[in-house]
Amino acid sequence: MKRIRFTWPVIALVVATATLASFSSRAARADTPDPLVAMFVWWNAAYKQKDGFTAESFSRYFTPDAVMRINGKDRCSGLEDLAQHFRDIQARTEMVVIDLPFLDEFTSPNGDRIFTHHFVRAREHGKNSRERVMGYASIKDGKISLINFVSVPDPSPDGTEKKNK
Repeated sequence: MKRIRFTWPVIALVVATATLASFSSRAARADTPDPLVAMFVWWNAAYKQKDGFTAESFSRYFTPDAVMRINGKDRCSGLEDLAQHFRDIQARTEMVVIDLPFLDEFTSPNGDRIFTHHFVRAREHGKNSRERVMGYASIKDGKISLINFVSVPDPSPDGTEKKNK
């Protein structure tokens, strides 16, 4: 009987210690953005620069074989393809912004996936639009190896879209 009484306090102490260690570890990382947030902070700034999207700049955040999949379709693969894809978007739009902080975000227990829910706002040919985006980024050696997002149009943030009756 004494052994059972001794075991439960020890188990409670171990669980409490593990929980506190987890919280302190998260708190220590709170000031350091995860790879997805860091990439989007860079991306928002790079969009505003004429030569912001290069394979070299993407290599700071993506693996050489990274894939970007949107709505089940692989849109780009590799650093040069990513850079060209976003240069094309940059050339045909007046503005694109990934809204930060995300609406929701969490990381898988082993840290290999970052799940997100966020908005992307844009202006193309003078027309504002907004996309609601959800999905995840796979992380390999601290870099993004896959972006797998679902994106759907969301009502215009400026309220100019007409409602169908």
